[in-house]
Amino acid sequence: MKITIYNQKGGVGKTMLATQIALYFNLKIIELDPYGILKSLMPNRVIKVGLRDKIDENLNDVVFDFGGFDDLRLENVSKQSDLVIIPFNPTLVSLGGTLKSYYRIKNLNQNILFVANGYVKEQDVKDAVEFLEENIKVPIEYFAIPFTRAVQTAENEIVSIIDLPKAGGLKKHTYSKIARTFENLMIYIKRKINV
Repeated sequence: MKITIYNQKGGVGKTMLATQIALYFNLKIIELDPYGILKSLMPNRVIKVGLRDKIDENLNDVVFDFGGFDDLRLENVSKQSDLVIIPFNPTLVSLGGTLKSYYRIKNLNQNILFVANGYVKEQDVKDAVEFLEENIKVPIEYFAIPFTRAVQTAENEIVSIIDLPKAGGLKKHTYSKIARTFENLMIYIKRKINV
């Protein structure tokens, strides 16, 4: 299994998604963001690849976590990937970079999933998807993740959001709904790549 997470826009949740996907599917993370710190947080799960370094094409069971810029290595990686995920925030600022990212990737890999990340209002997701489809001229496949403090908790504890409610007590009550959302995302990913 090879999954690429890419958007030229920074701050859209690429690393969070890479981490959650890697934890769920027990994958390695290939950290391609020169400013990323995942390697120091998860040394046994993350392989850091510098900007000038070549990516081993024989890697399997990995999530490629690209930085928020146009990386020349994207072409080779995305062609090998079973799925390309383009996360975005449903804001005008994010959508411009999301369109650029889609145009960069569309001829390299046709199995693309957009992930609207951190939305507050469902209407914002609908408006963003409508904007993307109007500009792309085709329907898009997307999954929406609401804004949640669970992301911060999971990142601080370096755990799966899906596992947060398993701690019981208040965490069970507080994080059950978002855990189901992430479980549904993983099921959606499985279907997209026929696992």
